[in-house]
Amino acid sequence: MRSIAARLESVLGAIDGIVRVVVVTALLSMTAVLFFNSIGRSVLNVSFVGGPALGRLLVIWLTFLGAYLAVRSRSHITVDLVRRLLPDHIVDVLTIFVGLFSAATCAWVAWLSAAFTWTRFAAGQIDPMLEIPSGVFYLPVPIGACLMTLAFLQLAMVSAIRQDAGQSPASTKAS
Repeated sequence: MRSIAARLESVLGAIDGIVRVVVVTALLSMTAVLFFNSIGRSVLNVSFVGGPALGRLLVIWLTFLGAYLAVRSRSHITVDLVRRLLPDHIVDVLTIFVGLFSAATCAWVAWLSAAFTWTRFAAGQIDPMLEIPSGVFYLPVPIGACLMTLAFLQLAMVSAIRQDAGQSPASTKAS
């Protein structure tokens, strides 16, 4: 299991770099588009066609790719009251359970959203403002959910390896 976790970590590490670039580019693009559209409307009395639609599309991509990055950096929203009260070996067992449950939930969301996204592309609907397939608006959901599934599985595997080795989370964070 150690080699699988190491391979998964290296693959996800490479994906992290790509996702970070996409997220930063999307954030800067969204900010620029909405800023210039706002200035255009209020100062020049001109609205750019597709500005709000592009902003909405970029927010959707930011949300789901950002959620993946939050899982990878372990900065996703958590309730850590119970975790603080438990001993480290129980925290690892709990992390394994939560990781597997979260992976299963994200896999289910990925499956359902992929099926729905496919129907949007298959229908051939085109967004009237951006003139792109409407499925592009739904595509970040299955992509983000798939990435989060892998990230949660990797988190559960690392915790299982720590549990087997008898290491505490604090000792592995320092190394």
